[in-house]
Formats: sequence, C-alpha cells, structure tokens
Amino acid sequence: MAHMRTKTPNAPSYDVIGRAYKNDKGVDEIIHLQRSYWDYVEWLEATTEIKFADWVTHCDNNPSERYSLSHLLMYWLWTDECNRFREGLPTPNSYPPMGYEGWG
Repeated sequence: MAHMRTKTPNAPSYDVIGRAYKNDKGVDEIIHLQRSYWDYVEWLEATTEIKFADWVTHCDNNPSERYSLSHLLMYWLWTDECNRFREGLPTPNSYPPMGYEGWG
C-alpha cells in the first residue's frame, strides 16, 4: 500500500483509507482503498443490492496469488464500474472510470 501512496495523484479523492470488515472467521480485516473507491462502495450499497462485506468474505476465501485482499477488492470495484458503464447501467459518474477502455 505504500507504493499506492507515492504513485497516485495528489488529490483528496486519492487518499488511502483503511476500514475494518469481518472476514468469514469473524476476524477484522483492514481494507485499504483510495477514497474514490470507498465512494463507489457507498454508492453501490445505496443504489444496488450489493453488500461489500459479502465481497470481502468471498475474496478472502478465494485469494488471488500475489494480490492483497485490498488490491483484489479494488480490482473488483473497478471492473464492476467498467462493466456498468459499458452496459449503460447507472454509475455514480457520467464519464468512464479511469483506465476504462471500450470495445472499439
């Protein structure tokens, strides 16, 4: 996570914030994400039936080699927003997520 702190733009939406979520064993996992990802989590939970805590337990039970739990969840969130934008579903912004590439 130190790498993320030094290689991201210097703006409030890129501040890294840690929040605790219970894993499947009931132990707190500290998830470190940039503020913009937490904003997306809050938007998802407010406007859809997605529960981020369920994503945490799923990803914790299905780890990906060489990726931290936080990094894996960040990828899931980014992929979800890209897919929503591509499919014309509601997203919190009228523009695509950073790094999005369309099919064209």
